[in-house]
Amino acid sequence: MPVAIAVGNLRTHRGFTRWAVLVVLVIIGLLALALGPRLFGEVTLMEIATAKAQVAELGKAVEQFHNDTGRYPTDKEGLEVLVQQPAGEVKWKGPYIDEDLLNDPWGVAYQYHFPPSQPQVSFDLFSFGKDRTLGGVGDNKDITYGDN
Repeated sequence: MPVAIAVGNLRTHRGFTRWAVLVVLVIIGLLALALGPRLFGEVTLMEIATAKAQVAELGKAVEQFHNDTGRYPTDKEGLEVLVQQPAGEVKWKGPYIDEDLLNDPWGVAYQYHFPPSQPQVSFDLFSFGKDRTLGGVGDNKDITYGDN
């Protein structure tokens, strides 16, 4: 004897309803709003720490260039002189750094000036920081060699 099985409405048994998907999206959105600033703050702190370490490494490379050649790089030469030997500089013993270190974590070239703007330092070396402009406070503060 054949048995009849009630199949019911197949539409109710396929996947999630629009309301269920909407509720899940709202929950994900609320979590992102709650946790987003904390996560982005951690990224900013890592970028600042990276920039400080890179400025320190660049400063040491400039000092090593000075020890080898007896002079600091000129404004015209800039930090590129740490990667490529300048024409006619026979005492150059580089490269002193990897070319990837010429830009800060925000994609902007590190700033170098010689002679320096202040007499108590040998040269100016800094990153504009997160805001990519001169000056700033907090997370946007410039990161300067010697302030580490």
